[in-house]
Amino acid sequence: MTLVLRFGSGDAARCRFAISPLQETMSALLVLKEPGRHSWYRSWLRDVRPVVAGLDLGLLNAAAPSNGYGPDFLWPSPTGPRTTVEDDLAQVRATDPGIVAAELAEHARRAPRHAPYRLLTGDPVIIRDTLAGQQRLAWQTLVEPLWDRIRGLLDADITTRARQLTDGGLEGLFADLHPRATWQNDELHLTGFRHGTVDLRGRGLVLVPTAFGWPKLGIGPTDATSATPPALVYPMLGAARLWEPATPSPAIARLLGSGRASVLAETLIPGTTGSLAHRVGLAPATVSEHLAVLREAGLVTATRRGREVLYRRTPLAAALLHPDPC
Repeated sequence: MTLVLRFGSGDAARCRFAISPLQETMSALLVLKEPGRHSWYRSWLRDVRPVVAGLDLGLLNAAAPSNGYGPDFLWPSPTGPRTTVEDDLAQVRATDPGIVAAELAEHARRAPRHAPYRLLTGDPVIIRDTLAGQQRLAWQTLVEPLWDRIRGLLDADITTRARQLTDGGLEGLFADLHPRATWQNDELHLTGFRHGTVDLRGRGLVLVPTAFGWPKLGIGPTDATSATPPALVYPMLGAARLWEPATPSPAIARLLGSGRASVLAETLIPGTTGSLAHRVGLAPATVSEHLAVLREAGLVTATRRGREVLYRRTPLAAALLHPDPC
């Protein structure tokens, strides 16, 4: 089964990258339902399960299946790389009640008979707003505590992918985006989805990297009559780094000093001065001083993102922290 996205005039120019805290939240919820998806989620599952057990997410769990169809309105297409969870939730709450009712009915029709889909019947406005409230709870519990690290990796992925798009066009971008995505004759072929063809009609495509969605590929909405461009959700590069401890070796700590070495280790995942200070438990002013020295030594670079400045390690720093044993 293959879904084909047909690119026409102007679609390539309208391809853009975006980040969605709510997409990440919904993907994290699915990891809870599929705990064996990958071993690197184990520590996260161990930390959140006791907290999640005390939350009322019953309606959201019923609306978010592990596999198959899910209501599109719960997975809104993000507006850009600086989308906030409030932006996402505002889209959910603005969904027309008729669309809510239709998508939930389709969801229930495709679901196993024993599933608790009776929870999703009733006033679509009340159900929509209740689902949005439970999405907020899920965000605060599952993703927000890790968002700084996740956001750094998502930004790093977008930087790499944008360079691929610039250097090799859409063919270069999709060459290694996902094994189920292939570029052929101005069309993107996505295997494992319902068979069909979607003409983008100048809407372009939104590309959304994800940490918790690994290793899956997602697409929606695919309604050819929709004015909203489809969003292709793909696994970000280096997802395993999210769970790796950023601990410098004793030798590097002696060389640079423990504080400066800790800051350098954390720049594996790009971050602002404030976010790095939070990660290492130092005052922002102290971290700023460390970053100035590390930047002067060629161990970190600074890149502006809107009003923020992101710091990331250089290849020289990577070689210093992880020398070749040969």
